[in-house]
Amino acid sequence: MQIITSKEYNKYRKSNTCLAIGAFDGLHKGHQLIINEAIKEARENNYPAAVLSFHPHPLEIIPGNPPPPSIVSRRQKISILQEMGVDYYFEQEFNQEFAALRAEEFINEILIGKIRINTVVVGDDFRFAHKNEGNVEILKEMGSLHGYQTKIISQLHASDDRISSTRIRNLLKHGKIKKAKKLLGRPYQMCGKVVHGKKIGRKLGFPTANLKLETNYALPPEGVYAAQVKFDGREYIAAANLGYNPTFNNQDISFEVYILDFEDDLYDKRVCVDIIEFIRDEKDFNTKEELIAQMEQDVLYTRKLLC
Repeated sequence: MQIITSKEYNKYRKSNTCLAIGAFDGLHKGHQLIINEAIKEARENNYPAAVLSFHPHPLEIIPGNPPPPSIVSRRQKISILQEMGVDYYFEQEFNQEFAALRAEEFINEILIGKIRINTVVVGDDFRFAHKNEGNVEILKEMGSLHGYQTKIISQLHASDDRISSTRIRNLLKHGKIKKAKKLLGRPYQMCGKVVHGKKIGRKLGFPTANLKLETNYALPPEGVYAAQVKFDGREYIAAANLGYNPTFNNQDISFEVYILDFEDDLYDKRVCVDIIEFIRDEKDFNTKEELIAQMEQDVLYTRKLLC
């Protein structure tokens, strides 16, 4: 998959592009439905399959509400799109200038003038351009004038409720990991770089990888989780702790992973962690010995669950 930022749109030379457009801030099953329709149309006609999305999140630029926590990082987003079979990813820089574009300007200057669309695929709630004045009706009207087709996808529902990134964030916040996985179509994953911590786990006999997360993730409740760790094309079973380690009076939240049957050095490596199942709440233990005994039970449970 080729990544083309908005500063490089002029370098794109293809035409008849089948383009899915959206924030795609969760790449959940509803978003996948839209993107897969663009890929399907492209493959049937031997056209380029493309996605246009935005970075940073629009709410980081538009005054008002703060941006929501992330379900996927930029790097994860690119990786998932590549795995889906997208040929070109157009990453539109969302800045004040872009936010001021009117709907017809966005369609004429970018979609028609630079990306040269044949087909545009969006969700039925898609809004765009200055003050969200653009909608699916304007896309269809402009398509009739300029000769591109517009496909509107009614997004999936689950349990009589629409699949949305907001819903997934709420599920994660309340610890409903399996329900979030169902709507995502994959385990919830957090990625980050392994950095030096306080080495408390090592002193207890459970050396952990301390992750500096690569984005402001939507965090599940503090506690211990059974997890799968992925790096360098390999996968391992792990017990992960998200929280403040109250036994040791930590002031900052940390995300630490104890990888079973693993002894190599991971410092400075990028590691991704699939959150599989909640094991227990974080607890303030009276002694180190109590903590070690509990950690042994956590590892045993994880091994039985995932091995």
